[in-house]
Amino acid sequence: MGWWNFRQFYLDKCIEKGKELIGWEHKYPRKEIGNKVRALGMAVTMQGSGIAGIDTASAEIRLNDAGSYTLLIGSTDMGTGSDTILAQMAAEVLDTTVGKIIVNSADTDVSPYDPGSYASSTTYVTGMAVVKAAEALKKQIIEMGAKLLKVSAETVDFDGDKVTTTNGISISLEKISEQAVLGTGKLQLVGQATHGSDVSPPPFIAGFAEVEVDKETGKIDIIDFVAVVDCGTVINSNLARVQVEGGIAQGIGLALYEDVKYDQKGGLRTNSFMQYKIPCRKDVGNIRVVFEESYEPTGPFGAKSLGEVVINTPAPAIAQAVYNAVGVRVTDLPITPEKVFTEMSKN
Repeated sequence: MGWWNFRQFYLDKCIEKGKELIGWEHKYPRKEIGNKVRALGMAVTMQGSGIAGIDTASAEIRLNDAGSYTLLIGSTDMGTGSDTILAQMAAEVLDTTVGKIIVNSADTDVSPYDPGSYASSTTYVTGMAVVKAAEALKKQIIEMGAKLLKVSAETVDFDGDKVTTTNGISISLEKISEQAVLGTGKLQLVGQATHGSDVSPPPFIAGFAEVEVDKETGKIDIIDFVAVVDCGTVINSNLARVQVEGGIAQGIGLALYEDVKYDQKGGLRTNSFMQYKIPCRKDVGNIRVVFEESYEPTGPFGAKSLGEVVINTPAPAIAQAVYNAVGVRVTDLPITPEKVFTEMSKN
């Protein structure tokens, strides 16, 4: 049974919420509208969070002389907003704002080791390394502040701006950072950490597609797509939402449009966007995204991955919706009007 025994996941809630949002009870399986048919289909999929026992990432965070921080990471932000998310995690641990975190990422000359932005690992694996590094630095700040105040580290608190004793005597973070960098025998405070996980907790998604199929031509239009996601704790709701929307759009392209073709000599025939079709905004219909947050104890602040799982559901959900509409099951992607029409003609 493994991790299923003790980890929280909300796939059942994802399914129930998706059914409600798509109007499953009223629309399933199909409705005739003249020469067109509207129908519903759904799919549930899971992915992983990094590769268990293999992915190992490191992070380093420094306290600068003016009280700001520099976060060094080896992962690459590919447009997913990972630099922002990792900075948020560091800021949360250090009780500061994201504006005080300077992120230097993906410079192999100076950045600590990271396996790369793959396997849906950045938030889960690198994020935990960042949390550990920030916690190590916070401990050093408390110890340095206590030393400067000439008290025990166990008798002070750090609120992100100052270290304060139980008697109310305090020293500012700026003063601590200044004293750490300047003067004889002082060293800049630096937190370092490496993290790898023995497990790969899966995120889940329930995807629901409403399509309209033209019975005379086999043409498929996406009317509505609802995605309900369990990715653990959502670290940044705006970035998570647009990442899901982008993945769903890619999945719709995979399902209905994108087709790699070669000639007899192995040359790529679909070598431009005149031949290789990808969906535009009008092709993806209405995409709605909802999160059912669970809590993953091995992830940073309870987070799991999100990057890859979202592309998995459109193809099977759309294929099932087409089947419910016209009784044709196309399993060779993309599901083109020609394939649907040909199969319909056989019936």
